[in-house]
Amino acid sequence: MESRQRPYADPPVRRHAGRGNRLREGVLLLTLSIPSVYVFLTLPPLWRDTDAFNEVASAFAPRGIIHFLPGYCLGGRLIIFAGSIVASLLGGRGIPYLSISNTPLTDAGVYTLIVAQHLFLVLSLFYAVNTLRDHFPMRALFAVVFALTPWLYIYANCIGTEAFSNPLVYLIAACGWNCLRTAELNRRKIFVYFGLLLAAALTRHINALLAAGLAIALLPLAGKELIRRSAATNSTNGKSRYRSTRRLLIFMVVGLSAIGTSVLVQQTMCWLFRVPFRSTFGETLSYRLSYLEVLPEQERTAILGRISAKLADPVVTEAFDALNRSLNQGENWTNTFLYDKMDEILMRSGLQKMQSRTFQIDLKLNRIATCVLLSGESNFLEVVWTSFVLSPFFSQTDLASPPFELTDWLQSQLHYPRYERLRRLTSFQHEQGYYVAVWKQIPYVHLFERIPMLEMACLTIALAIVLGGLALVGISGDPVTEAGAWYAISMIVVGLLVSLAICLSTYFQARLYLPVYSLFQLGMLLAVSLAANTLLERLEGFKNRVNRSATVVRF
Repeated sequence: MESRQRPYADPPVRRHAGRGNRLREGVLLLTLSIPSVYVFLTLPPLWRDTDAFNEVASAFAPRGIIHFLPGYCLGGRLIIFAGSIVASLLGGRGIPYLSISNTPLTDAGVYTLIVAQHLFLVLSLFYAVNTLRDHFPMRALFAVVFALTPWLYIYANCIGTEAFSNPLVYLIAACGWNCLRTAELNRRKIFVYFGLLLAAALTRHINALLAAGLAIALLPLAGKELIRRSAATNSTNGKSRYRSTRRLLIFMVVGLSAIGTSVLVQQTMCWLFRVPFRSTFGETLSYRLSYLEVLPEQERTAILGRISAKLADPVVTEAFDALNRSLNQGENWTNTFLYDKMDEILMRSGLQKMQSRTFQIDLKLNRIATCVLLSGESNFLEVVWTSFVLSPFFSQTDLASPPFELTDWLQSQLHYPRYERLRRLTSFQHEQGYYVAVWKQIPYVHLFERIPMLEMACLTIALAIVLGGLALVGISGDPVTEAGAWYAISMIVVGLLVSLAICLSTYFQARLYLPVYSLFQLGMLLAVSLAANTLLERLEGFKNRVNRSATVVRF
């Protein structure tokens, strides 16, 4: 019996249909660009606290390679260089002094980077809109949904890695859907997907988990193929029968290769700049130890004592003792306390070279992180679980507020000599508290402030269940729809994995969960697109049956 399921197919080729097609694409671009223009003209460039300064203006190696990563730290500096050079030449001042560790901070360079970030975001969203759906009305709806996501445009107007990371999440998800639904998976699509994963992994460490998206979606499809392999008809050859299984293996290799290549790039850059390569995960996790502040003195002392005894490192023991005394005296927790204390201890011991000290500190903090994660300490696990449960309840407003707050905070630090280059920039020509006040007055950033991102995940799962139910009862057996439903669910799963990884590794802050919101949103839009397509196909089929019946009756 011949299967009536529609085979996998490439998305329709969008041939240029003259003025109408260009007009539709222009409408989409205009819809996605209006928020960028509004934010750009309303706000000066925002800065994501001192991290933003370190990413584009401070010493590049080693922090810009192994901690903040070179995707933004190098790319952002080069764009600022370009803007500064053009402005200097136009002003008749010649080419300015350029140094990768002493970026010339000018308004021209900073605004050039901001414009580049807005363009990157708009074009990425445009690609996602065109990929998620073939029909213009749905594309226009999705463009409006993206345009009503204010935090995307706020971070595009902010100096910080999120400005590159956010568009890459949308590009990866859209490109992954192209790879999943295509009839013929050619090398070009695979290499483009690999390049996007590599760029994302070199922008934020947590983005490495995006490599799991396609593999998770293909896993149930491959399992279904293997279970049904003995029931294949003669008309189905072995190659097409194992389509999902082969693609699962391909994208597992692609994902792991992208992660491995990102590490290799970091190692190569460290070699070029003559700095030792290592992970800085321990420093990030040390911020998560803030839960120790609220523990009773006796319990906190016991926890720190167990870690000290296991590591048997006198520098760690002395740093822990100092931390415990500080908290016992009622002093507030400081995220960099352990790092700064170890630096002080090593310097006192005679290790004067900063590069050697930072290398040793990172190694010691990594050992502490490993010990904490493997200890299964109940208080640590409780705070991780609590953060994980609360994270899906962040709303758009929660995600949009940090750039304003952090720019104000950075302005309070300008009296320190290292931030002298920031003082003349347009961003810092306002009174303290200006940006928080502006945030409160802009209605756009408060859209849907009572709707948590959990709602999108729930809607995605509900639609996927409906699509699965329709397939089971034989109403819809389209393999592309089935693959899309699993891909939508995989984006929810990856989002939850990203959230859990963040909760395990660092403190609880809204801006860290931006990829989670993006994945939930993309999963929801894909599920809506699939459900709408299924509904339209059923309505079209019903209409055709009615027309045929009317024709029979007439004859």
